[in-house]
Amino acid sequence: MYARPPSREWISWLLVAAWSLSIFATVPLARAIQRLVRESVGEQAFLYAVLVAVLVAFLATLRLLRGLGPISPARGAWLAGVAAVYAGYAFTLRGNPVEAIHFLEYGLLGVLVFRALTHHMGDPAIYLAAALVGGIVGILDEAIQWITPERVWDLRDIWFNFFAASLVQVGIAAGIRPPLITGTPTPSSVRLCCRIAALATVLLLASLLNTAPRIAWYAERIPGLGFLRERSDVMLEYGHLHEVPEIGRFRSRFSLAELERIDAERGSEAGRILAGSSEADYQSFLTRYTPISDPFLHEARVHLFRRDRYLATAERHLEDEDWHRRDLTVAYRENRILERFFPNTLRHSGSRFSPERRAYLAERHFPKKAYESRVSSHLVTRIGERHVVAGAAAILLALLGIHAAAHRRMDR
Repeated sequence: MYARPPSREWISWLLVAAWSLSIFATVPLARAIQRLVRESVGEQAFLYAVLVAVLVAFLATLRLLRGLGPISPARGAWLAGVAAVYAGYAFTLRGNPVEAIHFLEYGLLGVLVFRALTHHMGDPAIYLAAALVGGIVGILDEAIQWITPERVWDLRDIWFNFFAASLVQVGIAAGIRPPLITGTPTPSSVRLCCRIAALATVLLLASLLNTAPRIAWYAERIPGLGFLRERSDVMLEYGHLHEVPEIGRFRSRFSLAELERIDAERGSEAGRILAGSSEADYQSFLTRYTPISDPFLHEARVHLFRRDRYLATAERHLEDEDWHRRDLTVAYRENRILERFFPNTLRHSGSRFSPERRAYLAERHFPKKAYESRVSSHLVTRIGERHVVAGAAAILLALLGIHAAAHRRMDR
């Protein structure tokens, strides 16, 4: 990193592509590898491997720099700080240590991208460009995970991937300080960063708009994608947060008016389907009726399951009055949600409580306790799709303006 690579540029980018493909290739194998490691040496081995790799990389970098000349305390401190942040972030993932491997993957990717970019870039904009390329690979990585069985898309992982690729740029810029990177960003470098950032924005926007209704639409129309209708995992779902007096708060993919309309139109059909479902086949039911294939029936079943599960656990906690009543409160509020917003469906399911049971729950629950249902708690309700589109449009317009200004500077 102290000098431009002696190999041709296409070889440098081939290394970037090869490492990116290796990251993608491990996605279908990740669960099998995780099980193998867990059974042989324990899952925490992933965390230890990352910590050891960070330490080795830190020491190797120091040795390399010492061979080129004295290292100032500031540069050593920056390198130590970057290594400490890598190790610290990896440690925060000790509950799911396999995720820490992303830091190694994207840290090395950041180094390879930086190396490839040095063929044509020699100013500080290279660090931003390398981080953005790492972010793009991270977005594609998560998209591949989404279509892979047993894997899920996670916006947090996109951030982790981008962070790991960015953090290594901090180490290169402040710790290594390669002499081939000098001056201020040139107009051509600024334009390149704008293009890369625009691509990253479009890819992220596509992910954030890959909602259940859109998946259902293209899975039905594009040959070979029908299997996506059966997936319970979606990239992101937007919905509504409803606050109802005497019941509490709950999230839904539908507005209250939509719930009322769908329940009136489909209640008898949906209720009959629910009537044939038991707690034993709950998971298989959610696999058949997913947020993509039937979001209304999916929501109704989860509310019903939560109601019945907490009613059952309340009976097991009779010796603890407070615990017993807390569980009854959940069962009572979930039942109220079903009675209020899924009444036709509940009636045809044969799962309505008897008047005696309703009276018992009304008497025994905590009436003043604030309640927020955990059903569909993952739904994004603070912003909607239009806000995401507007935000992406603003970013793209800003990038277009910066790109145009840099182009004018080149023409002078």
